[in-house]
Amino acid sequence: MEKGTLRGIALAMAINPALSSADDLTPEGASVGYGHYLENKAELDDYRASVRWNWNKAWLEDSDTWRLTGYSDLAINFWISRLGPEDQPSPDGAANVYAISFSPVLRLEHNTSDAMRLFVDAGVGLSYQSKKDIEKKLKSPINMGDHTQFEIRTMIGSRFGDQMQYEVSAGWFHYTNAILDNQKEALDFGVLQFGYWW
Repeated sequence: MEKGTLRGIALAMAINPALSSADDLTPEGASVGYGHYLENKAELDDYRASVRWNWNKAWLEDSDTWRLTGYSDLAINFWISRLGPEDQPSPDGAANVYAISFSPVLRLEHNTSDAMRLFVDAGVGLSYQSKKDIEKKLKSPINMGDHTQFEIRTMIGSRFGDQMQYEVSAGWFHYTNAILDNQKEALDFGVLQFGYWW
Protein backbone atom coordinates (compact mmCIF):
# COMPACT_ATOMS: atom_id res chain seq x y z
CA MET A 1 0.00 0.00 0.00
CA GLU A 2 1.39 3.45 -0.91
CA LYS A 3 2.68 5.80 1.80
CA GLY A 4 0.29 8.55 0.69
CA THR A 5 -2.66 6.20 1.08
CA LEU A 6 -1.57 5.14 4.56
CA ARG A 7 -1.11 8.78 5.59
CA GLY A 8 -4.54 9.67 4.24
CA ILE A 9 -6.29 6.83 6.09
CA ALA A 10 -4.38 7.67 9.30
CA LEU A 11 -5.41 11.33 9.00
CA ALA A 12 -9.05 10.42 8.34
CA MET A 13 -9.05 8.18 11.41
CA ALA A 14 -7.29 10.80 13.57
CA ILE A 15 -9.84 13.53 12.83
CA ASN A 16 -12.74 11.13 13.09
CA PRO A 17 -15.04 12.11 16.01
CA ALA A 18 -15.65 8.53 17.14
CA LEU A 19 -12.11 7.17 17.10
CA SER A 20 -10.12 10.23 18.22
CA SER A 21 -11.79 10.46 21.62
CA ALA A 22 -12.91 6.90 22.25
CA ASP A 23 -11.18 4.80 24.91
CA ASP A 24 -12.74 1.63 23.54
CA LEU A 25 -12.28 1.08 19.80
CA THR A 26 -14.71 -1.83 19.66
CA PRO A 27 -17.15 -1.39 16.74
CA GLU A 28 -20.77 -0.69 17.65
CA GLY A 29 -22.38 -1.84 14.42
CA ALA A 30 -21.93 -3.67 11.13
CA SER A 31 -23.45 -3.78 7.67
CA VAL A 32 -23.49 -5.96 4.58
CA GLY A 33 -24.42 -4.83 1.13
CA TYR A 34 -24.73 -5.68 -2.53
CA GLY A 35 -24.27 -3.26 -5.41
CA HIS A 36 -24.17 -3.22 -9.18
CA TYR A 37 -22.18 -0.99 -11.54
CA LEU A 38 -24.50 1.63 -13.05
CA GLU A 39 -23.11 1.89 -16.59
CA ASN A 40 -23.38 -0.64 -19.40
CA LYS A 41 -19.69 -0.70 -20.36
CA ALA A 42 -18.99 -3.28 -17.63
CA GLU A 43 -20.82 -5.87 -15.51
CA LEU A 44 -19.49 -5.43 -11.98
CA ASP A 45 -21.05 -6.72 -8.79
CA ASP A 46 -20.04 -5.14 -5.48
CA TYR A 47 -20.11 -7.23 -2.30
CA ARG A 48 -19.51 -5.04 0.74
CA ALA A 49 -19.07 -5.64 4.49
CA SER A 50 -18.29 -2.98 7.08
CA VAL A 51 -17.92 -2.30 10.77
CA ARG A 52 -19.11 0.98 12.27
CA TRP A 53 -18.43 3.30 15.17
CA ASN A 54 -21.22 5.61 16.35
CA TRP A 55 -20.04 9.16 17.03
CA ASN A 56 -22.41 9.40 20.02
CA LYS A 57 -22.93 13.06 19.21
CA ALA A 58 -26.04 14.77 17.92
CA TRP A 59 -27.00 18.17 16.59
CA LEU A 60 -30.49 19.67 16.13
CA GLU A 61 -31.45 18.11 19.45
CA ASP A 62 -33.90 20.95 20.14
CA SER A 63 -36.07 19.52 17.37
CA ASP A 64 -38.54 16.78 18.25
CA THR A 65 -38.44 15.34 14.74
CA TRP A 66 -34.95 15.87 13.30
CA ARG A 67 -31.54 14.74 14.50
CA LEU A 68 -28.12 15.15 12.85
CA THR A 69 -25.50 12.63 13.91
CA GLY A 70 -22.89 10.41 12.31
CA TYR A 71 -20.75 7.30 12.33
CA SER A 72 -17.49 5.99 10.92
CA ASP A 73 -17.46 3.13 8.45
CA LEU A 74 -14.50 0.78 7.81
CA ALA A 75 -15.34 -1.50 4.88
CA ILE A 76 -14.01 -4.09 2.52
CA ASN A 77 -15.48 -4.41 -0.98
CA PHE A 78 -15.13 -7.17 -3.54
CA TRP A 79 -15.81 -6.07 -7.13
CA ILE A 80 -16.40 -9.06 -9.40
CA SER A 81 -16.78 -8.84 -13.18
CA ARG A 82 -19.56 -10.90 -14.80
CA LEU A 83 -18.44 -10.43 -18.41
CA GLY A 84 -18.32 -13.50 -20.62
CA PRO A 85 -16.16 -14.23 -23.71
CA GLU A 86 -18.93 -12.88 -25.95
CA ASP A 87 -18.41 -9.43 -24.37
CA GLN A 88 -14.75 -9.39 -25.49
CA PRO A 89 -13.54 -8.18 -22.09
CA SER A 90 -10.43 -6.00 -21.92
CA PRO A 91 -7.38 -8.28 -21.57
CA ASP A 92 -5.53 -5.85 -19.27
CA GLY A 93 -8.41 -5.33 -16.85
CA ALA A 94 -8.78 -7.24 -13.58
CA ALA A 95 -11.92 -9.35 -13.20
CA ASN A 96 -11.67 -9.43 -9.38
CA VAL A 97 -10.72 -6.41 -7.29
CA TYR A 98 -10.85 -5.75 -3.56
CA ALA A 99 -11.03 -2.30 -1.98
CA ILE A 100 -10.63 -1.18 1.63
CA SER A 101 -12.24 2.11 2.64
CA PHE A 102 -12.71 4.35 5.64
CA SER A 103 -15.41 7.04 5.64
CA PRO A 104 -16.92 9.42 8.17
CA VAL A 105 -20.65 9.60 7.42
CA LEU A 106 -23.18 12.26 8.42
CA ARG A 107 -26.72 11.08 9.11
CA LEU A 108 -29.85 13.25 9.11
CA GLU A 109 -32.55 11.26 10.89
CA HIS A 110 -36.29 11.88 11.08
CA ASN A 111 -38.16 10.61 14.14
CA THR A 112 -40.99 9.29 11.98
CA SER A 113 -42.71 7.04 14.52
CA ASP A 114 -42.05 4.73 17.48
CA ALA A 115 -41.55 1.88 15.00
CA MET A 116 -39.41 3.55 12.33
CA ARG A 117 -36.93 6.36 11.72
CA LEU A 118 -36.13 7.52 8.19
CA PHE A 119 -32.62 8.80 7.44
CA VAL A 120 -30.32 10.21 4.78
CA ASP A 121 -26.57 9.42 4.87
CA ALA A 122 -23.82 11.43 3.15
CA GLY A 123 -20.12 10.67 3.44
CA VAL A 124 -16.73 11.22 1.83
CA GLY A 125 -13.77 9.01 2.69
CA LEU A 126 -10.70 7.28 1.30
CA SER A 127 -10.41 3.94 -0.46
CA TYR A 128 -7.52 1.74 -1.54
CA GLN A 129 -8.17 -0.73 -4.37
CA SER A 130 -6.00 -3.69 -5.28
CA LYS A 131 -6.00 -3.04 -9.06
CA LYS A 132 -5.97 0.22 -11.03
CA ASP A 133 -7.46 -1.26 -14.22
CA ILE A 134 -10.79 -3.10 -14.10
CA GLU A 135 -12.30 -5.35 -16.75
CA LYS A 136 -14.88 -3.85 -19.10
CA LYS A 137 -16.29 -4.62 -22.54
CA LEU A 138 -14.11 -4.48 -25.66
CA LYS A 139 -10.52 -3.21 -25.78
CA SER A 140 -9.54 -0.93 -22.92
CA PRO A 141 -10.18 -1.46 -19.19
CA ILE A 142 -11.75 0.98 -16.75
CA ASN A 143 -8.65 3.01 -15.85
CA MET A 144 -8.94 4.38 -12.31
CA GLY A 145 -5.55 6.09 -12.55
CA ASP A 146 -4.30 5.06 -9.11
CA HIS A 147 -4.91 2.64 -6.26
CA THR A 148 -6.08 5.49 -3.99
CA GLN A 149 -9.63 6.76 -4.52
CA PHE A 150 -12.19 8.92 -2.79
CA GLU A 151 -15.33 7.09 -1.71
CA ILE A 152 -18.47 9.24 -1.88
CA ARG A 153 -21.89 8.00 -0.78
CA THR A 154 -25.48 9.17 -0.60
CA MET A 155 -27.99 6.75 0.92
CA ILE A 156 -31.60 6.84 2.11
CA GLY A 157 -33.01 4.30 4.52
CA SER A 158 -34.94 3.39 7.61
CA ARG A 159 -34.11 2.20 11.12
CA PHE A 160 -36.50 -0.14 12.88
CA GLY A 161 -36.75 -2.67 15.71
CA ASP A 162 -37.61 -2.31 19.38
CA GLN A 163 -34.25 -0.52 19.97
CA MET A 164 -33.93 0.84 16.41
CA GLN A 165 -31.08 -1.66 16.01
CA TYR A 166 -31.85 -2.71 12.41
CA GLU A 167 -31.61 -0.64 9.27
CA VAL A 168 -32.01 -0.97 5.52
CA SER A 169 -30.75 1.59 3.03
CA ALA A 170 -30.31 2.10 -0.68
CA GLY A 171 -28.31 4.59 -2.67
CA TRP A 172 -25.19 5.47 -4.58
CA PHE A 173 -21.46 4.89 -4.05
CA HIS A 174 -18.96 6.76 -6.24
CA TYR A 175 -15.21 6.03 -6.48
CA THR A 176 -12.88 8.58 -8.08
CA ASN A 177 -9.39 9.95 -7.60
CA ALA A 178 -10.73 13.39 -8.59
CA ILE A 179 -7.81 15.63 -9.59
CA LEU A 180 -5.04 13.35 -8.28
CA ASP A 181 -4.32 11.77 -11.68
CA ASN A 182 -4.87 12.85 -15.29
CA GLN A 183 -5.73 9.32 -16.45
CA LYS A 184 -8.85 8.52 -14.52
CA GLU A 185 -12.28 7.04 -14.74
CA ALA A 186 -14.83 6.66 -11.98
CA LEU A 187 -16.99 3.84 -10.68
CA ASP A 188 -20.65 4.28 -9.75
CA PHE A 189 -22.59 1.59 -7.92
CA GLY A 190 -26.20 1.37 -6.91
CA VAL A 191 -26.09 -0.29 -3.48
CA LEU A 192 -28.56 -1.96 -1.12
CA GLN A 193 -27.40 -2.41 2.51
CA PHE A 194 -28.58 -4.07 5.71
CA GLY A 195 -27.14 -2.84 9.00
CA TYR A 196 -27.26 -3.79 12.66
CA TRP A 197 -26.28 -1.78 15.77
CA TRP A 198 -25.56 -3.52 19.06
